[in-house]
Amino acid sequence: MADAPILKWVPYWVRNYGQPGVGEQRAVQDFVDCETMEAWRGFESELMAIASGSVPEKTLDGLVGVARRVKFNSYEEWAKMMVAWLASSRR
Repeated sequence: MADAPILKWVPYWVRNYGQPGVGEQRAVQDFVDCETMEAWRGFESELMAIASGSVPEKTLDGLVGVARRVKFNSYEEWAKMMVAWLASSRR
């Protein structure tokens, strides 16, 4: 496997927006409402790397949380949903 990408925006989103009790889609909308286009693009790029399987599951267990993997059946599926919500939130 190639080197895993360094994640900056995903942990930032988890820490500042993706807290328990806030739905993922709402947290994405809040991110879009509060952050810059540069942040959106960085976040989207990192999510696409996760969706493609480029980030080890063990790394994501610590950064994103096992509960998201369980809820969405995989981090790849979680990331795909997040990308879709990000795209629809930017309209």
